[in-house]
Amino acid sequence: MTVLLKIRRFGAFGVFHANGTGVQLGAKHQALVALLSTAEGGIRTRAFLEKTLWCLAQPEQAKASLRTALSTLRRHLGPEAAKLLYANRERVILDLTRAELDSCTGNAEFMEGFELPHEAVFNAWLAEARAEFSRRPAAQAPLGGTSPGRVILDGLLPSIAVLPFAHRAPGEATAPLGSLMSEELSRYLSRSWAFSVTSFLASRQFNPETVRPAEVSSVAGADYLVSGTVSSGGGRFHAEIDLHDAVREKVIWSRCFEGALDNLMEGRSKVLRNATLQIGQTAAGEAVRLADFQPLRNLESHTLLMAAISLMQEMEVQKFQQAYSILTHLLERERGHALPLTWTGFWHVMRVERGLSRNREDDCRKASQMAEAAIEAAPGFSLAHTLKGLISSHLTFRFDQALDAYDLALRDNPNEALALLLKGATLAYQDMPDEAVQMTDAARRLTPLGPQCYYFDALSALANLSARNYGRAIELADRSLEAKRSFPVPLRSKAIALQMSGQDAEARSTVQKLLEAAPEFCLSQFQRDNPAAMSPAGREWASALRQAGVPE
Repeated sequence: MTVLLKIRRFGAFGVFHANGTGVQLGAKHQALVALLSTAEGGIRTRAFLEKTLWCLAQPEQAKASLRTALSTLRRHLGPEAAKLLYANRERVILDLTRAELDSCTGNAEFMEGFELPHEAVFNAWLAEARAEFSRRPAAQAPLGGTSPGRVILDGLLPSIAVLPFAHRAPGEATAPLGSLMSEELSRYLSRSWAFSVTSFLASRQFNPETVRPAEVSSVAGADYLVSGTVSSGGGRFHAEIDLHDAVREKVIWSRCFEGALDNLMEGRSKVLRNATLQIGQTAAGEAVRLADFQPLRNLESHTLLMAAISLMQEMEVQKFQQAYSILTHLLERERGHALPLTWTGFWHVMRVERGLSRNREDDCRKASQMAEAAIEAAPGFSLAHTLKGLISSHLTFRFDQALDAYDLALRDNPNEALALLLKGATLAYQDMPDEAVQMTDAARRLTPLGPQCYYFDALSALANLSARNYGRAIELADRSLEAKRSFPVPLRSKAIALQMSGQDAEARSTVQKLLEAAPEFCLSQFQRDNPAAMSPAGREWASALRQAGVPE
């Protein structure tokens, strides 16, 4: 990626264009660049910058000063380099992937001789930064300008290829309907955690009429293969879709679907979305079946990973624990790989969420260790940053840290649905209901097409509850409960929504189901462990739960 900016931090501080031309900046603007260039991912909250750079100013004055400083800094950087600096209502971000940062060499001091008179908070930060850099060996100086890169993790995911569908009469054979169908399916599948999707353009080399699944497997490296036929007429299409185990040349799933051609042409076919969901669930179920009947050492790593992720979603304690056994085996088998590290971290968080943890602090510590190890192994892995955010938001209630982690995840992968979902939930915990609903709605549109859909519905219900959209919250909670009837999160949201909308009897009935699913749940636990408990909305929710029969 083209470097647009060079920042010299050790010795005399300086900012330069890519050609070496210096950018003349005042002391406050240099300090702003220094703060951003030393932050993880180049991200600082507005609140941190306002407090650090304008510690003596009133809050509104500090906000205005930061806005002015950002505008002036962009003007000094020029039209190209200014593209690296962007901000929203909460954060200021410097795109470090296109900036070149120097390393600490010799005895050069960080920002040598620099200070901001009367800004005690910044000067204290500067002293701590200098001390930290002086303790690090030169080789370990942070290279913030190097791009973390989009890490390639496909080696542990099963690959899937979608062949162009064969067109069958009757229908308009002149239209490339078969290719369109296959391309849309490939696009939907690429949103799933379950697969590494072979490019549709690469799949077009195969003749769907004559090719054998094993041939696709050997040429394209595909573990699974989707094929099918399609016909059309009267503004509708009819598709027959098959899922093959490409290596064993076995059809493991076959279904017929019908839908509107207009929706297909516009890229919003619910029929194909449903088909993709079923494909993901079938492949995951096949992985669980194989893990149940074959020794772990004989199974491919990707089969083990799919089985573990699927079992993690089960409400039965035995199956949930089985997922941990598989992940432990996978950690040993794939040492240092970010995927099993990340999913093991998610397992520890989910154990707390479901009320199964005997030691919340221990699970939090282990989840954090897994997240850090995964990020160290793959700095640009969005799911690992998502895990780090989940720990901060749901276990330690450090919402600023959580939002920073989700932003890092979304910078690596703007379609990381889980990061969008959890960011929305975090905004709900902070009494930002409109933003929460918007974020969780966006996440549900990108929902991973596998066994996690219930979780997306559950947290979307929570966001709508925070916005007082009680009918919608109940609807989404019911959708989640259709898949996982004993999941405590939607049961809790539904009980609150029913009570707060005046449906007292239904609320009490839902609370009984909640207490059956989580016998130890009580108000003191909710107030201690729920991220929203200390917010105004959380206090209302606690009152609603009390009225609906949750014990103290």
